[in-house]
Amino acid sequence: MKQASLLRRIGTYLLGLVDEYWAMRRPWQYGAKQPQCGLRCDGDHCEPVD
Repeated sequence: MKQASLLRRIGTYLLGLVDEYWAMRRPWQYGAKQPQCGLRCDGDHCEPVD
């Protein structure tokens, strides 16, 4: 049982590292535009942008 838990934790950690690496390696997906957020914030209040 402990082996399965350890393997699951190690696998999750490695998948997290791969995800972070992939996100850092693909800045070209935005083209010339800056990344955009779907929220508009005024101070502490945020609402979705349509």
